[in-house]
Amino acid sequence: MKKKLPLSIFEIVAYSILALLALWGLVYIALGFSCSFISVKSDLYKANQSFGALGFLYQGLIILAVSAVVAVVVLLIHAKTSDREYEKNQRRAARLAKETPNVVDVEATSTESAE
Repeated sequence: MKKKLPLSIFEIVAYSILALLALWGLVYIALGFSCSFISVKSDLYKANQSFGALGFLYQGLIILAVSAVVAVVVLLIHAKTSDREYEKNQRRAARLAKETPNVVDVEATSTESAE
């Protein structure tokens, strides 16, 4: 019998990519926080200003939120397929239990009393 992985290959790849995306968002958030405490003449502050209207902090929050939403969607898809498999196995077990006759091992004893 083939041994089944708890996660599919798609899920392993998706979770790995989403973890890297979330890490990227966390790095941007850390850079955004550090830009608030660094002097104006530093290269990091200038990069934050030239990065766009949002800066490192808010773009990091957006990246982190997107990765979390996509991870939840992948989790919901996996939960739906695993529930289908579980229900299929339950129906199969009930069908097999109904097909097998109930065999009872009983010993016959006499009910008459010896007088």
